[in-house]
This record gives sequence, C-alpha cells and structure tokens, in this order.
Amino acid sequence: MSDFVKEWMVERRESRFPNTVTMAFFSPQSQMVTLDQYSRRDLPKALLANDHGKAAEILATISHELTHWADVVGTIWGRAYLKRVYQAFRLLPTAGKPPSEADFPWFVDLYDETRRLTFPRYYQTLVESKEPHSAARPWQIAFSAGQEIDPSGRLDPSRPILFVRFLDHETGARLIRQPLTVGALLETTAVASEYSVVRTYLEAKVPENQRTAMADDITKDGLARLYAPSLTLYSAPVHLFAHYAKIKDAALAYRLAATIAHLCLNLGDDHFEGVQLPDSMEPWANLFPSFKQRGDRAFAFAVISSNLEPWQVGMDETKWIDVALVRTGLPDRRSIMEQAIEAMAMHQPGGQGAPWDEAERYMLELGLGVARGRSNNPSFSPMHAQSYSGVVPPMFDSEGEIYLFPNDKFDLTRFAPEAMIDLDWALDGYTRNLLSGCR
Repeated sequence: MSDFVKEWMVERRESRFPNTVTMAFFSPQSQMVTLDQYSRRDLPKALLANDHGKAAEILATISHELTHWADVVGTIWGRAYLKRVYQAFRLLPTAGKPPSEADFPWFVDLYDETRRLTFPRYYQTLVESKEPHSAARPWQIAFSAGQEIDPSGRLDPSRPILFVRFLDHETGARLIRQPLTVGALLETTAVASEYSVVRTYLEAKVPENQRTAMADDITKDGLARLYAPSLTLYSAPVHLFAHYAKIKDAALAYRLAATIAHLCLNLGDDHFEGVQLPDSMEPWANLFPSFKQRGDRAFAFAVISSNLEPWQVGMDETKWIDVALVRTGLPDRRSIMEQAIEAMAMHQPGGQGAPWDEAERYMLELGLGVARGRSNNPSFSPMHAQSYSGVVPPMFDSEGEIYLFPNDKFDLTRFAPEAMIDLDWALDGYTRNLLSGCR
C-alpha cells in the first residue's frame, strides 16, 4: 500500500489544493491530508525529546492541512464543492457503464472550478525587487480588477477577477499582481490555524524561560513568509485586510482576517444579493453585477474589509466585524453562521447505492460537527477535530502509511483512504483525457 500511496503523492502533487509548498498537501477529491516531510513517528519522537521547535513545526503543518479539510467538509462553499466531486465519482465510466457524452460537462466544470481556486500562473505577475521587502520596509498595496480569459482566448465579462497589487516601497513600481481567490481565503484560515496551535503549544508545553525566544523565532519566520514574493497566495488577503483595518501585528491580522474569510466561505446565495458596492470600488462598477451573480467569496471578503473601521486596542471584535458586515449589506456574524449550520444540517449524499455514498455521508456528518465547533473561531487543529467531531481524519505520512492520532476512533469502514485515492486517480486521469479532446 505504501508504494501505491507514495506514487499517488508524487503524481498529484502538482495539483495540490491549494498549497504551493512541499511539506504537506490536501487533496479535496480524496479528502486526504498527506505529510510529505514527516513520518508518523516524528511528532511523538519530538514530544518525548522535548524538541519544542520540531513539535510545534509538525503540529502547525498538520493543523494547516486539517484546516483545508475542515473548510471543505464544514463550510457552505466546501460542501457544495464536495457534492460536485462525489457526483463526478458517480459519473465515472465503469465496466458496466460506458462513457456518456452528456456527462462530459460535469468533469470539465469541476476541473475549471478547481483551477479557479488559485488560477494558473498566467494571472499572477512577479517581478523581483532589488531589495527585499519586510515589515520594516513594507510593500505599498493597491487593487485592480480584470476578467478571466475563456477557452477561446477572449475576455469573459461574466467572470471578473480581483487582484491585490504589491508595489515597491519607495518607487511604487508594480512588483506582484496576485489574484484574490477562494484558494487565498483557504490559505488565510489555514495560516491562522498555524498561529493558533503554536501559541497554544507554547503556553502549554514550553518552559517559561524558553518561551520568549521561541516566540520571537516564530514571529520572525511568520513575518518572512508574509513578505515572501512567492507566497502571496497565502498573504494577499491578510495584506488587503490589514491595509483597511490599519493592523500591523501579523498574528492578530491573520486571526481577524481568517474570521472574515470563514464567514465568506459560509455565505449563502441570498446573502450576495444584499452586498453593496463601496465607494472605494466604484471604478469596478461594471464588473460588480457579475461578482455578485457568481457569488465571488473573495470579492465579498474585499468589500467587508473595505468597510472596517481602523482597529483600536480594546475593541470588541465581534461588534467591530458586525458593523462592517451591516455596511456591506449582510447580516451579522452570528446570523450568517446560524443560517449556514441550519443549511448544512439538511445536506444529504447525492447518490443512491453508489459504493462511496457512505464516505460522503461520513464526511458530511463530521463536517457538521466541525461547522458547529468553528462558528465562533475558525482555527482548527487535531485537538479541535477531536473536540468538534470526535475524531481526527486520517493522514498519509511521508512513507505512504496511514497516520492516525492515538486513540482516534475514525471509522475506516465508512471511509477507506485507499479507495478514495483510487477514485481520485481515476477522476484525474479521465478528466485529463477528456480535456485533451476539448482544450
């Protein structure tokens, strides 16, 4: 089994979701987390040796990937995406069911939806600056909007894209143009989970006389990533958020930006009808109806952020965000989450009698518990998973072996990781062959 899994890990790494680094990744089609750099023995070994730096690093990586899992199984956006994945599984040809031309659009649409999570490199521009930027020498920030290019090479006005532009600190020359996408929102919640689990670990495990030095190292690493030109997928939303909120503390900015990102992942179709275009985005008024019609969650994030008052120490976070939501034309945070959880409680598997119906049902059940647990705080970790759904989802380690946390009661009879990998591989191969005939 390990060789099979390791081959899949290498084969699918190029399309990982939506990660761009190689320490770990999450596959939404298989709903599996894969740890590229860690074996299942590394975390227990680090904990036993009091190697706090390594233990915190591994926990942060796992929490990052598990947050992607939580956002797929436990948000309105994620469960709609998951439904399309399982429907594609059901439409795959089998020995007794030949390919159907009527089903082809399902596979192409799912491929395009996944592609738009981050967009291909064409939509991102990157010019290296002569001197690196940092918190002491920050980028200037600007915003722009454009249109997606359709398969025929024409601009598609029905598919607008919002960009965050990073400019040279002194000259204002454009260095980076980063699309603001759902994938970027997913990375915002995932990085916020990293900060959260590391902070918890520091307070619970690290001796007080070592805590300050370790916290300083973590802060330094976080700021370096925040200004890494190759990692703007991870940082664009928080830079946009911090620009409007006037926040310079990276951990605070990620935590609050993740709260808004999580809300955007839980907006219903009717919520987008009420979104109002702020004056600062008037230049994009011609694209605004399409942003709303498409239910563009990244655009909603930008609108909400633009309606924030400058942050001041001592503010009530919930009231502060609620004011921005109301200005945007949305209900308050509590109402959005209550409506989302009510809708998720009604979700059922889409098929009748397919072998993987039970896997989908299990993911929906676990996701509902996750959604309820995260309604007040989107941070996620193995400890949160145990608390909210009673289990930690299985992962594959660097050796291709199943990694389960101690005493984990995840039901492998309802969700078989190897079978899900088979489906993922079959879906990927079938879709790529189909695309060769139409793209």
